Amino acid sequence: MDEPQYVFPPRRTNGVIGKISLAQMAAIVLGIALPWLGVQMGSIVVFAVLLVAGGAIVWFSFMRIGGRFIGEWARPAAGALWSWLRRSGVYRGAVFGPGSLAHRMDLPGDLAGVRMISAPNPDGHNRVGLCVDEVHRTVTAALLTQGTPIVLEESAEQQGRLDDWEAVMESMTDTDTAITRWQLLFRSMPDSTNMAQQYYLDRVPDRDTLPAQALRELVSQAAPTAQRHEVFFVVALDLDRLAGDIKASGGDDAAIGVVAVERLAELQRQITEARIPVRGWLSPGHYAAVIHSQFDPDSLPLYDLQSSPRHELDPRTAGPSATERQWGVYRHDSAVSSTLWVHELPRRRVKASWLAPLLQQGDVRRSISLVAEPLPVDRAERSVRNQELAAGGTIYMKQKHGLVVDSRTVKEFQAAQRLDEEIAEGAGYVRYSMFVTVTAATPEELRRAVTAVRRRLTRIRCMSMVLYGEQDQGFFTSLPLARGLSPMRGLTGS
Repeated sequence: MDEPQYVFPPRRTNGVIGKISLAQMAAIVLGIALPWLGVQMGSIVVFAVLLVAGGAIVWFSFMRIGGRFIGEWARPAAGALWSWLRRSGVYRGAVFGPGSLAHRMDLPGDLAGVRMISAPNPDGHNRVGLCVDEVHRTVTAALLTQGTPIVLEESAEQQGRLDDWEAVMESMTDTDTAITRWQLLFRSMPDSTNMAQQYYLDRVPDRDTLPAQALRELVSQAAPTAQRHEVFFVVALDLDRLAGDIKASGGDDAAIGVVAVERLAELQRQITEARIPVRGWLSPGHYAAVIHSQFDPDSLPLYDLQSSPRHELDPRTAGPSATERQWGVYRHDSAVSSTLWVHELPRRRVKASWLAPLLQQGDVRRSISLVAEPLPVDRAERSVRNQELAAGGTIYMKQKHGLVVDSRTVKEFQAAQRLDEEIAEGAGYVRYSMFVTVTAATPEELRRAVTAVRRRLTRIRCMSMVLYGEQDQGFFTSLPLARGLSPMRGLTGS
């Protein structure tokens, strides 16, 4: 039996007219208007100057710098300039922020409105940490998962797991689930506290046997170079969709917790039935530790030593002491980070383990975040229909005027048709983005680490770009808060 392969649709490149974006259309209009203005002025010299200027504007609008067209740099450049003028790119919290300890969570930027509440877990033993965002009207929770040796399993067993996970993803597109976004977050960092040795001490009762002694020696030798891996499944629920149930339960934070935990318990049951082992939803203290250790990586060993069911960390520790957004990096507490946007996934057919080279890279501290927005059937159909009409219209116009139809546009049209057929057959549809946040102690180490990660991405046929001017928003995608997708615009979902 041949191992199944998968193909990702190309990223949409259509604009307001064909592939011409709004900024490029404005540049074309300006490029025509300038020579016309020169004609009206009646001067050959002025006409020539304005003609050259108009041509240069049009030419520059179709140039790419750093993977983006010139017009696409307007938003990050304007944001960086506005941030510099207002000095809002620099954040001071904890002891440096007056009155910051009065808040439950002291986070920078547009995360300032996020607060954490505690809800009882259905098992009756633990509490569940819920991050409530009043601005975006969401409540978020994070589920810690466990690894499985799926690469060692038979192909049929692997395919069965993938089919079960596909069913879980499709179930999340139902509006009754109230799931507005979900996130798969993979974190890799040096195992300074030697979690493997702790696992050995907890799971091996008879340590005098020869196999146990050999395992202990192996774990001890690997400790200096050991890597620690964590995988979280983060889900954000829409408070507006839950408003009726919350109001019926009292309308306060306790009601939010009760209603949200009911949905989370059902989701965890589905994930467990899909043969994905989980360790449970993060408690408020554990949730805060995960967020803060992303801002302050040096604090991770301390949290490992202090965290226990009897010693919950205060959620106020989630925020950083200081951060600073720069053009290409994001400085935070004990480290500096740079976030890459993976704007093109493999366009060739790949196997289920295609991401393994990036996940197995052991010399770089990094976070890989896949953020997805499940769409109900009506919105999915509108979005796919818009893609199909845009690509098909571009092909028709080029054929009508005798122009060459490029292969990418044909691929986009075929991908839209395939998605339309899958939705008609009952498949779920999600919007998604993938980000890789690389973290290091110094800017020089970060530069080398980013280069190494981008080489790995190229190896697995992914295209990436550094989020210049948007590094704070990029870093937020590495937090278990399901951030990283811009809202859909218009009725067509473009």
